[in-house]
Amino acid sequence: MNDHARLVRLSRHFAAAGRRDEVAGLLKAVAEAMRSAPDCFGAQVASSDRDSEQLVLISRWESQEAMERYLGSEEFGGFQRELASSLEGPPDAENFTTA
Repeated sequence: MNDHARLVRLSRHFAAAGRRDEVAGLLKAVAEAMRSAPDCFGAQVASSDRDSEQLVLISRWESQEAMERYLGSEEFGGFQRELASSLEGPPDAENFTTA
């Protein structure tokens, strides 16, 4: 198996006023669940140095297909529904593939 991710996903989340800690906790639960997903090399939550209210979920995947399988799962859908009311709007996601 390839020991390097072929895809890195950054998903920026903007918490609604007064809900940053709640969003951080939910995103940490998402990251923990992702780490158990097939072909996920790791996931973590970070704060942005550009915007202290922004939280970033970073995940590393073997392939686009592996990531899409997880993002389409009922488990992830449950996290999305739970997060939706705590965010200012939908997350801003960006995918990076190895060159």
